[in-house]
Amino acid sequence: MVKTRSETLFEKFCSNSGITLARVPEGQTPTPDYELIVEQQRIIVEVKEITSNKEEQESDRLLFERGYGNVLSRIPGERVRKKVSDSSVQIKSRTQSTYPSILVLYDGRNAGHLWPYNIRVAMYGLEQINMAVPRDRSMSPYAMGMNYGPKRKMTEQHNTSISAIGVLYTPNSKDIELHLYHNRFAMITLDPKLLQRYGVSQFILGEDVPGSTAQWVEVAAQDEP
Repeated sequence: MVKTRSETLFEKFCSNSGITLARVPEGQTPTPDYELIVEQQRIIVEVKEITSNKEEQESDRLLFERGYGNVLSRIPGERVRKKVSDSSVQIKSRTQSTYPSILVLYDGRNAGHLWPYNIRVAMYGLEQINMAVPRDRSMSPYAMGMNYGPKRKMTEQHNTSISAIGVLYTPNSKDIELHLYHNRFAMITLDPKLLQRYGVSQFILGEDVPGSTAQWVEVAAQDEP
């Protein structure tokens, strides 16, 4: 079987970090790609790669030919949502409501699909501003704050088998980094301490703020329970 670029990078990251990695044999039904064993904890991992669509390919072609591409219209987090939908069944089948799991994503074009903001709104919904319209027509509408709205993939009932979304980065030709964004609705949570010692940056959604949206907060060593 020919490995994808994302699979090759993930295997190399684990090898460089000293993480025990096992490839899951392919069966008649879709299965996740890997199992990690960290301090006797089994972690199920599915690796997905974001490839350019037709609009991006055309923009790249024009960029090469004329020096600038097309303006592309994107719904924030849309490519992440698609990968969550594509992976949820095989991850759930392997975790068996017992093991934590990670959906690892890689964007070879570094087109911004996996920016922290896009991960956040893909998981918890697009940000929306709540507007109040006074009965007095002489008064202008005014904002009453923000909250998460539609297109959320992570809820108390949906995709709870995914403990975290991981993002592979290649800041240069030699280094590979992995960032994890934990799912606050995960049925089986992933203990941040398990991967922190391997140099994995990890983030959780902060406390809800009245009138605003919760933001990513990095899990620091001194914050561990």
